Formats: sequence, structure tokens, C-alpha cells
Amino acid sequence: MSETIIGPADQFTVWPAEVELDGAPYWLTRSEAGEYRLLLAVCPHAGGEVRWTEGTFFCPLHFWTFDREDGHCTNVDDERLQRRDVTLREDGVLVAAGELY
Repeated sequence: MSETIIGPADQFTVWPAEVELDGAPYWLTRSEAGEYRLLLAVCPHAGGEVRWTEGTFFCPLHFWTFDREDGHCTNVDDERLQRRDVTLREDGVLVAAGELY
């Protein structure tokens, strides 16, 4: 399985954090349980830029909103932001594992 280094976990102090990996925009999130996840910052509906606004992810093209922890769409069933799993290595570095799903 391929891994992509995101960076040292302690460099991220504001959540969610904007990151770019392999030329693509992502939001790095951390759940209340301490789990990390990368959400692709591209709307699955129209390809718009997903922004962080007033405590939620928001696509300004058609006003879709997405949950901050798992990326599911709060307006339309069965839609969500694509995501990648994130692990925290023993050396304190966050890495993205695998492909988008």
C-alpha cells in the first residue's frame, strides 16, 4: 500500500486544516475521538471547491453541505466527499494511506 506524507501532527493546530497532496486539495480533519481523515475538497456533484464555512463544509455552486468528520452530504442521501485514510506513525508523522474511496 502506498503512503503519502502529510506532515508532523503537531504542525496542525487549526482543524480542519487545508492540505495539498499530489496536486489535489484536501481538508485534514480530526474527530472528537482523535481519528484523522482526509476529505477531498471537491464537490462530488458539480466539481466545485468545497470550503469550510460556519462549522461545516460547503460547496457554493449548489449549496450542498458536508459533515466535518466523515464527509457525508447533509442535503442528499448517498453522496459524500471522497476520502483517504490517515494514520499517525510512531514518529508523530501523519500519512495518507491508499487511494481515494
